[in-house]
Amino acid sequence: MPARVDREKFFKELTFCELTALFNGPQKPTTFAKWAELAPAQTIGLVAPFVITHRKAPASAQPWPSDGTTGDFRDSPLSRAALAELVTAATETKAAAVVFRSADNFSASAGNRDQLKQFFGEIAPADLFSGAERVWIPGGLWDLRTAVKLAGELGVTCAFDPLVRDPNDPAEIHFGLDVTSLYLRIDSARTGLIRNEKLEDLVALVEHYEALPVTVVFASPERWQDARNLKKLLTS
Repeated sequence: MPARVDREKFFKELTFCELTALFNGPQKPTTFAKWAELAPAQTIGLVAPFVITHRKAPASAQPWPSDGTTGDFRDSPLSRAALAELVTAATETKAAAVVFRSADNFSASAGNRDQLKQFFGEIAPADLFSGAERVWIPGGLWDLRTAVKLAGELGVTCAFDPLVRDPNDPAEIHFGLDVTSLYLRIDSARTGLIRNEKLEDLVALVEHYEALPVTVVFASPERWQDARNLKKLLTS
């Protein structure tokens, strides 16, 4: 959530919020009950606990219990326990998406691909989440089209930041992806508002895939205003 913006105001203006609270550690039972009261159905995206996706714990006050068997989408009792809490939260909030964020060093090796196939096929299959879209954010070492192809095989949506591209590549470089939905996660901006020309590139991309479900998430420093600026361009 953006600073100094309450949840009621947020959902009057925007239609999706990605929550990272479960990524860091367990939450009180009342946490998601409160979200369920204020957030309309299908407006929440829950980032999966780090103990499922990362070997290293984040710097949080009360992180999930972890050991040498957790992270990198491996099966373990500790990751299964965290997954159960994710399922409960997704059901309670009627979440639109559950988001699995790979560690930056989770490479595109054959072993890791097999691990993803086992995880999304056996450990966290689609029917576990009551219709919530499963979203996978590849680590920084993945080629986008390789990741998109694998995601299609896994039956999940590949998230990416369309503003990250070679300076010599046109904005249209992301046109023509073989996908059934898009989850665009903008976190490349480091300071200040995202420039209008970059937002116009986003508008062109969204309009190119107008026949598909498209979710745009801002994790930028000025995410509240960036999201509203994009909304204005899309509806003008």
